[in-house]
Amino acid sequence: MTALGAPATTTLAVPAVDLVPQSVLAPVAADPSVDAQRAETAERENRDAERTRIRDAVTVAAGQRASNLDDQGDAIDKKSKEIKKAKAKAAAEKKAKAEAAEKKRRAAIKAQGYEVGVTDPREMARQILDNKFGYGSDQFSCFDWIIKHESGWNVHAQNASSGAYGLPQSLPGSKMASVAPDWRDNPATQIIWGAQYMKSRYGSPCGAKSHWESAGNY
Repeated sequence: MTALGAPATTTLAVPAVDLVPQSVLAPVAADPSVDAQRAETAERENRDAERTRIRDAVTVAAGQRASNLDDQGDAIDKKSKEIKKAKAKAAAEKKAKAEAAEKKRRAAIKAQGYEVGVTDPREMARQILDNKFGYGSDQFSCFDWIIKHESGWNVHAQNASSGAYGLPQSLPGSKMASVAPDWRDNPATQIIWGAQYMKSRYGSPCGAKSHWESAGNY
C-alpha cells in the first residue's frame, strides 16, 4: 500500500526475451559425403585440365615436328636436286671430253692414212701406203717383204745386238719419234717412218727391197 502523500512509484515491465532454441544456434556438422564429392569433382577437373594441357602440348609438339620434317624434307629434296644436277653436269662434261678425245683420235688416224677400227698392222700398212704415199699393191708387196724379214710384223721386235726396234727395225728406235711420240707401240707410226725412210733412201719400198736382196739390209 502506498502511503498517503508519497509519490507514486511506477514499475517498469521487463520485456520478454525470445529465447532461441539451443538446437538452432549450434553449428551444422559437415557432411563427409558432400566433401568427398567436392574433392572428387575437383580432382576430376584437375585431371581433365591436365589431360587437356598434355593433349594441347602434344598437338603443338606434333605440329612442330611435322613442320620440322617438312623443312627437312624440303632441304633433302633441294640437296638431292643439287647432287643430281652436279652429277648430270659431271656426266655431260665427261661425255664431252670423251667425244672430243674420240674425235681427236679419229682425226689422228685419218691423218695417218688408215680407217678407224683397223688393228692388223699389215692391213694398216696397205692403207697407209695407198692413202699417204700413193703406192699400189706392187709397192705394198715389197714393203711387206722387207718388214717380214726385219721384224716378222712384230711392233715390239728388238735386235738384241744392235738395239734396232719396231716393224722397220729403226736404229735407234727413237728416230721414229720424228713421226709421233708413240713410236714404241703404235704400228702406224712405225709404218709411216719406214715408208718415209725407204722413199728418201731408195726411192720406194721396191727400191729398198732390191738393196736388201743384194746387201742383206736396207
